[in-house]
Amino acid sequence: MCGSWTHCFVPCYAFSKWGEERMKVSNINLLDELERAELSELRAVFNERTFVKGSVIYRPDESENLVFIIARGRVRVYLAYEDKEFTLAILAPGDLYATHAGCYIQAFDDTSLLVSDVQSVKRCMVEIPLFTRTMVRVLGHILQNSFSIIGGLAFKDIYNRLMDFILREARESGVPENSGLLLKLDLTTEQLAQVVGATRQTVSTLLNDMVRAGLMEKRGRGEYFIPNPEELERAAGH
Repeated sequence: MCGSWTHCFVPCYAFSKWGEERMKVSNINLLDELERAELSELRAVFNERTFVKGSVIYRPDESENLVFIIARGRVRVYLAYEDKEFTLAILAPGDLYATHAGCYIQAFDDTSLLVSDVQSVKRCMVEIPLFTRTMVRVLGHILQNSFSIIGGLAFKDIYNRLMDFILREARESGVPENSGLLLKLDLTTEQLAQVVGATRQTVSTLLNDMVRAGLMEKRGRGEYFIPNPEELERAAGH
């Protein structure tokens, strides 16, 4: 464990990045742990804060050194440089993160956070090992995607990056149907554009191109059927 809890976050931000998964980062839900009766005193160190969709919750120059758990909604962690934004992670209920990490944090939906100062959370890390394990999983997820992002920026255009994202989502959360996969993306076109580092118009055009090419079928809002995942994989240049 690092001498300062928030210093554990620093190595993940030495890169320029785009794109990230929408799925929950860890399989551990700290909210369930904090509901345990024997931890009621510990739960009291967290205060709830609510934010409307789209609002920037914390900025890189944030003066408060805080740790938060997503209680409701989702937050986007990203870097911004001039007119470009690079999404690092989309965190869901039960995930935790810190403000002192040099990133922007945005409410991806209407969001509620459980917020506490770092010193109070140090006790949580001693009494609830899941805090440490969840932190490590979140950071590992971000670091893993950092290499994927760097590779995508270096070797792939936006069309391939978008196909990569859809393929990954389909493999992880798609529902088998006949010989294909039914994918429900819980993202608007604008949010998807933020995830893959492109404009809304570009992503909309590319999705339509994929449908016209027979790589996907649009079933409804954010719902796509991929009849042949292997064909989509070949088209993505795998």
